Amino acid sequence: MKRALLAVLAALLTVTSLSACGGSARGGTTTTIRYQSSVGTVDVLQLADALDYLDGLTLEKVGDVTGGPQSVQALASNQIDISASCFFGAVAQVVATGVPVEAVVSTYGSNDKISSSIVTLEGSPIADARDLIGKKIAVNTLGANAEAVLDTWLEQEGLTPDEIKQVTLVPLPPLNMIQALQEHQVDAASIQSGSIKAAESTGVKLQVLVKDTDVVGDYSGGGFVMQTKFLKANPETSHTLVTGVAKAVKYIESHSRDEVLKVYTKWLTDHGYDDYVAAVEQNWGGTTGVATPDTAAISDQDISIWLDWLGSRGDVDPDEISPSDVYTNDYNDLAKG
Repeated sequence: MKRALLAVLAALLTVTSLSACGGSARGGTTTTIRYQSSVGTVDVLQLADALDYLDGLTLEKVGDVTGGPQSVQALASNQIDISASCFFGAVAQVVATGVPVEAVVSTYGSNDKISSSIVTLEGSPIADARDLIGKKIAVNTLGANAEAVLDTWLEQEGLTPDEIKQVTLVPLPPLNMIQALQEHQVDAASIQSGSIKAAESTGVKLQVLVKDTDVVGDYSGGGFVMQTKFLKANPETSHTLVTGVAKAVKYIESHSRDEVLKVYTKWLTDHGYDDYVAAVEQNWGGTTGVATPDTAAISDQDISIWLDWLGSRGDVDPDEISPSDVYTNDYNDLAKG
């Protein structure tokens, strides 16, 4: 399947899922928080629980996801109360369709300590952006961070819109990308620096085509999202939840990787997730990479950086959506000082 068809199918699935949702946030003061997590990384919501930052709240896991857009769909249809980390550009696209959700806290980003790269196997004939025309690239999900960075880079390197459409994106779980490369199911992959180090430690030799920070500089890429109705109906719960996550981000950035893993892996084991530990220890990069490590606050820049990309795809009209429509820091007490 070509990239254009994959994008159309993803858009149709999104529209169908979001149009079908008619429920509202549960009434009263909610204290049990339904959520989804990702495999192979430190989930900051779970870490917040491990650090006792979620006073009076109980977490109820309802599954794992490989990308934020999928989690936001679950959020919009009332399957969960807080999304997994979602790309801010994808949140802007959902908000532009009229879905009443808001990003509430930054949870991941890229800088000189952690980043994502487009990689190939060492010795691959692919050496630059133009070599990717007609090739397959593994990404964790469609319409999210990896695709936005890739599109931006390909355009910077002079590829036309028609040439960019000839680059096929293949959604794969991040933990399966190296194997897909080795088995030549894909020609390149968008992989985080932690996973690159883990792969190279096993003898896999990779070559980096470009880092996301080379394309757009340091940035906060995404965060947790909640329904506006839930936030307003449960203000105390929302403050505790969002501020607890912000404190967990700050804890990661102010403690060593080993200190964080000691707390987090104990939580995983205590809650019956022993089989998650090895992947986290092997792949987690040791930092969130957010641009605001002391507060995990979201800024206008975190949203506006992607509005032109969304506009070029026809996903949003940049003149009809403001960054402030997409996020709020009102429930993050660290952001208020």
